Amino acid sequence: MIVGEATMLEYKMQKGEQLTYNTKVHSEQEIKTEEQSGSTSSDVEMKMVQKCTDVAADGTMTVDVTIQSGKLRRDGQEEELPNIGQTITIKMKKSGEIVHTSVDLPFEQPAFPTKSVKKGETWDGKSRISIPGKADMVTLIYNYSLHDFAKVSGYDCAEIKVSCPETKIPIQEGIEQTLTANGVTHFANREGRLVRSEVETKTNITAQDGSVFTSIKVIVELEESKKDFGSFGVAEDFIIK
Repeated sequence: MIVGEATMLEYKMQKGEQLTYNTKVHSEQEIKTEEQSGSTSSDVEMKMVQKCTDVAADGTMTVDVTIQSGKLRRDGQEEELPNIGQTITIKMKKSGEIVHTSVDLPFEQPAFPTKSVKKGETWDGKSRISIPGKADMVTLIYNYSLHDFAKVSGYDCAEIKVSCPETKIPIQEGIEQTLTANGVTHFANREGRLVRSEVETKTNITAQDGSVFTSIKVIVELEESKKDFGSFGVAEDFIIK
């Protein structure tokens, strides 16, 4: 990228294209009450496949997301995830805004700006998430900045820093949750795909009789991309090393 050059951040999946991602989730939780205290940790690893089944004239993509494999490790025990093989169909604009899902999701991902951005530019994005104990979804404001450009896994990527400033969420009378998040996303702006994302979210629930602190780090990495041209019998595979 030329210094000062603007770039569009938008998804560009083609019909028949398939992307495979590896996701790792590390969670730590610490509970403190008047009577006792303790901590637990867990790790989830899963492989997720996204296949584009249709692209509308305006660029809106229909994507089938399938959890191909996954394991949960907790307290020295390992087990398979219960939702292996489950497929969720989503419709997503080029900005990343999800306009339809086949099942209700517990979150909404923030969208990219609909105009080009330059290095150093910032923008805000809204994300709605479900909070245990609250009937309605909660809206969080995330801050983004196009920090730099970097080569990641063979791709020229926009390096996007993300943060959610401390947000206090009342759950019930006498119970409050505080949330913060920080991370970085590498997005291949030319190919229009996520290459790597690492975000850590910290929450602290406080009540009169104690508190629960939770830290969750999510790392998503592109493993493989594939284009299937159907009846033409031509396929292109390349592994991202």
